Amino acid sequence: MVNEISIFRADTESINCTVTDEAGNPFDLTGYTMTLTVKKNHGDPDSSAIIQGTGTSLNPTAGVGIIELTHIQTDVPPGKYYYDVQINDGTSVVKTVVASIFEVKKSYTDTVI
Repeated sequence: MVNEISIFRADTESINCTVTDEAGNPFDLTGYTMTLTVKKNHGDPDSSAIIQGTGTSLNPTAGVGIIELTHIQTDVPPGKYYYDVQINDGTSVVKTVVASIFEVKKSYTDTVI
């Protein structure tokens, strides 16, 4: 599946996201926030998300953002989950820019800082 994300449990992660319009041109993210939501099941409410993080724009006019996740946020049971990334301009524009599988793999080290 396209756009799958795979991380190790309890690792600090930086997830880059490039947003384009329907024609494939960079989408200007100026004034937008970016939110990653990871859920066990499609129909779970947002309040049941196992991971949620907000992104910042690295290069807004090029449509490039990054979502930083701490080792605490990613300390979830290994498995395959569902995620999406939405952008929001703070008023009335909300767009889901990607949705796919989010895999959390078990690392060999169990000690978390």
